[in-house]
Amino acid sequence: MGITNKSTVKVGAAGVSVIGIIVLFLVMFAVERIDSGQTGIIVNLAGSERGVDDAKVETGWVVYNRFAKQLFEYPAFAQIVDYEPFDIQDKKGTIFKTDPTIEYYIERDNAKVVFLRYRKTTEELEQSVILTEVKNAYKDVAGLYETDSLINNRPAFEKEVEELLKERLSKRGFTFTNIQSSVKPNETLQAAIDAKNTAVQNALKVENEKKAAIAEAEKVVAAAKGKADANRILQQSITPELIQLKAVEKWDGKLPLSTSGNTLPFLKLQ
Repeated sequence: MGITNKSTVKVGAAGVSVIGIIVLFLVMFAVERIDSGQTGIIVNLAGSERGVDDAKVETGWVVYNRFAKQLFEYPAFAQIVDYEPFDIQDKKGTIFKTDPTIEYYIERDNAKVVFLRYRKTTEELEQSVILTEVKNAYKDVAGLYETDSLINNRPAFEKEVEELLKERLSKRGFTFTNIQSSVKPNETLQAAIDAKNTAVQNALKVENEKKAAIAEAEKVVAAAKGKADANRILQQSITPELIQLKAVEKWDGKLPLSTSGNTLPFLKLQ
C-alpha cells in the first residue's frame, strides 16, 4: 500500500512538472502564423543583438520568446491612403488646394530596411514619412509653375509629382505605384476665374447678338434692294405697246355700244 502511494505521488509530481513546463512555455513563447500577404520581422528587445534578428520570415508558423523578441508585420500588398486636402503654392505664391490618394507597398526585401530606419508601424509611416514626401513633392513641383500654366496643365503637373514621388519613396524603401488627386485654385482665385469666364461668355453673347442683328439688317436691306431693283426693271420694261397688249389680253371681245371714230378700242391701227 505504501509503495502504491509513493508511485501515485511520483506520477502526480511528474504531471505537475509537465503542466508547469507547458504553462511556462506558453507564457514565455508566442506561436503565431504569418499570413501570405505579410512580411514578418523578428526584433530583439534586449541584449547586444538588439535589433532585427530575421527580416526574411516567410509565411507560416513562427515561434519566438515573447520576453526577448517581438514580431512586427508589414503588408506585402498594395496600401491605399486617402489624405486630407492641403495647400500648395505656385511660382508666384498663388495658393492651390490638392487632395491626393496614393497607392504603395513595401516589398519583402525592403521590410528590414524600412523597419531599421523608422521603427514604425504602417499606419505611423503613412502619417509621417510618406505624408511628408507627398507634401514636399507637390510643393516642389508647384513652385516651378506659373499660375496660368498650372491651371491649364494640371495633368502634366500631376504626372511630374507622380514621377518625383516615385523616385523619393523608392530611396526610403517604399514602392510607389499610383497617385490620384485634384488640384484646384483657392476660393479667391476660383472666384476671379469664374468672373472672367462669365465676362467672356457675356462678351461672346453680345458679339453673337450683334452679328445676328447685322445679318438680319443685311437681309432686310438685301430684300428691299432686290425689290427696288425688280420694280425698276419692271418700270423700264413697261411700254405703250405692252400696256395695250395687256389690255387686249384682258378684253372680253365685246365692243362698247358707242364709239367715236373708226378705231377699235385699245388698238392703234397704222
